[in-house]
Amino acid sequence: MAFLRTILNFFVAGALLGVLAVTLAYPRFRVWYNTPATKALCDCAETTRQTAEALINAQMTGCAVGAGLGGLGGLAFLSMRRKKAVASPPAAPAK
Repeated sequence: MAFLRTILNFFVAGALLGVLAVTLAYPRFRVWYNTPATKALCDCAETTRQTAEALINAQMTGCAVGAGLGGLGGLAFLSMRRKKAVASPPAAPAK
């Protein structure tokens, strides 16, 4: 069980680091990628930057809400588990 827990911890940590790296690099890449070689009708670089910032803000809000709900769910699970362990009736004394 400890082996699986360690593997899963590394899996989750790698996923979070990957999301962090993409979140930091994505806006600059999209600005560069969407900048036209000729004159465009809109300011594509600014529009792309604003869109990427909105995406990042949404990701961070979702991450915070998910972490909060997960923490509350974990606390509820642990408290229900603790009540079941305490609620078991005492064993009858041997005669």
